[in-house]
Amino acid sequence: MPLVKKIACSLALLLAASVVVGCGTAPRAMSEQAFAERVTAHEARSLAQRDEIAARLLRRLEYRHAEQLGMGGTDEPFTYEVLMLSSGGQFGAFGVGVLQGWSKVQDSSLQRPEFDLVTGVSTGALIAPFSLLGTDDSIERIDQLYREASDRLATLRGLLFFLPKQPSFFDNRALADRIATELDLATVREIADAHAEHRKLLLGSTDLDLGRFRIWDVGPRAVHALETEDLSEIHSILLSSASIPAAFPPVDIDGVLYTDGAVAQAAFVGLDREEIVQVFREFTARNPGAAMPKLRFWIIVNGFLDVDPELIRLSWVPVARRSTEVLTSYGMRVTLRHMQFGVELLARDLDTQADFFYLAVPHDLELPLQTERLFDPQVMQVLAAEGRRLGRDPSSWRTEVLAPEIPGSALQVDGVLPEAR
Repeated sequence: MPLVKKIACSLALLLAASVVVGCGTAPRAMSEQAFAERVTAHEARSLAQRDEIAARLLRRLEYRHAEQLGMGGTDEPFTYEVLMLSSGGQFGAFGVGVLQGWSKVQDSSLQRPEFDLVTGVSTGALIAPFSLLGTDDSIERIDQLYREASDRLATLRGLLFFLPKQPSFFDNRALADRIATELDLATVREIADAHAEHRKLLLGSTDLDLGRFRIWDVGPRAVHALETEDLSEIHSILLSSASIPAAFPPVDIDGVLYTDGAVAQAAFVGLDREEIVQVFREFTARNPGAAMPKLRFWIIVNGFLDVDPELIRLSWVPVARRSTEVLTSYGMRVTLRHMQFGVELLARDLDTQADFFYLAVPHDLELPLQTERLFDPQVMQVLAAEGRRLGRDPSSWRTEVLAPEIPGSALQVDGVLPEAR
């Protein structure tokens, strides 16, 4: 994955510069007591937010049930739809292409649905708000961002960009301005409207100080932003999730430094299996006669699941870069495997239909010759076209994730059972 190569090399250069030049910035000061209070507050907030997300899930189920009955429907089970958008930098163009192609599917049962829950990390966080809105216009809007992305969104900080005194290699002001332009007042109002229907938008960043994954529940913040006419917090959340370490600086939100959510997780749901089971059972208990809803989990992987074979030179920079590349690839495989198992257990626990689908960039897709650019228009054009092609074809979605320890596990493998002896 070219982006991983670039960031890994960047980190290696940064480490080398640190050794040569030494610390170039003053440490941030905070008393031990204040820091301990931050840790405690984080844990309490996370638990409270988990309960609120679970409560909102229950309200969404009841909203869908009432809507179904109000339209003269029966007690046939409806389907709760979850979309997860992974990290991947410029490979986000692939995910946008999938969403565009998906809208062209003719089979109503496999068309792009209205999602009840959308989660996003890094480049996936940029796509997620527009996926939640779900209109062709909203998808076209985020597509335009990737089509127009170029070096203008990532300019180096002068000739000495690699020195430790620099907060990052690239300036993020152009990206911040673009986020503010696309996530305008009208878009935030639509997110608030979705929140009123109990649909959820969750984005992920990494709290660098605490070393914790931070889930941002954007719906309530959209409501607050409209009341105050201040969208800056929402803009900062998106920027923080998309702030690739070393490439872009971390984002300060209320005195806390946040960076790319992919540092902790490449994709996420937002609730664990036990909580989902509890909510769905509570729904049927509160609505006698209602059928247990179905679930569908869709994940778009903005990247490859395999790394290309490469004869690595015995030098610490390529070794560090290659190690990061493999770590990222296998981390995504493990995430997919855990999600598949979780969905299978949900189906068993709730005695309902629960489906898991994922789509990744095909391992054999040929991309233009890679450059050292974070946003390469030619590369993104090919990725978007491939995404549209796969999105139009429902058979492109995969349901089985082979174990990461199996060689070539990102490939389609037949006949994995050995012959009996």
